[in-house]
Amino acid sequence: MPRLVEPARRVQGPAPRRWAGWRWGRRLGASACIALLAVGSACSARVPPELTQAPHSAVVTTAGPNQSMIHLARVETGILVFDLGWWGAEAGLAEGLAELGATEEDVAAVFITHAHRDHVGGWRAVKHAPFHMGEEETELFFGKVRPGGWIARWAARIRSRDLPEPGEVEVRTFSSDTAFVFGADTVRAFPVPGHTQGSSAYLFRETLFAGDAVAHSPLMGFHAARRGYSDDVEEARESLANLRARLEPYRVRYVCTAHAHCAPATEEFWEELLGG
Repeated sequence: MPRLVEPARRVQGPAPRRWAGWRWGRRLGASACIALLAVGSACSARVPPELTQAPHSAVVTTAGPNQSMIHLARVETGILVFDLGWWGAEAGLAEGLAELGATEEDVAAVFITHAHRDHVGGWRAVKHAPFHMGEEETELFFGKVRPGGWIARWAARIRSRDLPEPGEVEVRTFSSDTAFVFGADTVRAFPVPGHTQGSSAYLFRETLFAGDAVAHSPLMGFHAARRGYSDDVEEARESLANLRARLEPYRVRYVCTAHAHCAPATEEFWEELLGG
């Protein structure tokens, strides 16, 4: 079980740098890409090689109308999983765990950025582990409320309902910035409401997993959560501006969306994100 601690003091370190290699996403059909381009989504995925260092960490992408990323990382107490993908999520989880020399039983904790259908698809495979998420996200996770954005509502109807019932998984919530300690590693959780009411970002090993609070498209680059997908885009933008200040005590090298688009966390990146 992780320990909860107060935010740490400022961590000094060199400025973020660009990486030399990319890992390209997969399992997304051409027809889905064409449809997604019509609404400004991207069809390729790029993540820094630091996230794909087997047997310590792995990234898999799952299919659907848009590919969704699952990140897995080995810590002293087992495997941490960030988000759970959509179509083919259980197979994706098995693949990622195999890269780490692990099985589903080794998963020690799951961190959910938000509970839209395309990020919780693999919940059954890891339902023995505690699920961490924002306090305001639980009703969406259990299917008690509908997503706010019309595209998110449409996506929820594409496949038959497969969400857990209350009590079927252990959900541990937070309502403010919280740190979870797993031996030598710390996951820092930051509520960023707007895309959904309980959206959260997680800082882990100098990478910020921002969920869909940060979006990316070929034409617009990186930008705040989009209309149609989100509950409240103005709140989402305010949350990101506020988040940047809350991240000041920590070293952040990369920012990744929930759809496997990552970028170095440079001043230029933040200017593009908050100005777009």
